[in-house]
Amino acid sequence: MKNAFKYFSLAVVAMFFILGVYLLVSPSFNYLPKEVRVIFSVFLFLYGAYRLVRILTKRKEEEEDQS
Repeated sequence: MKNAFKYFSLAVVAMFFILGVYLLVSPSFNYLPKEVRVIFSVFLFLYGAYRLVRILTKRKEEEEDQS
């Protein structure tokens, strides 16, 4: 079960990055001003990075506890 949670967490992080890129470059969002798209894309990138760091630190703490 822990393995499934790790993979799901990494998939969610990847989705944040993919959504940020899609929002930034997709013609589907041309009705939004460029500044708004950039702001939301940066927010998605930063939140994805935050979640990735949290996952990696949690994994490192679990490895240290097992040692």
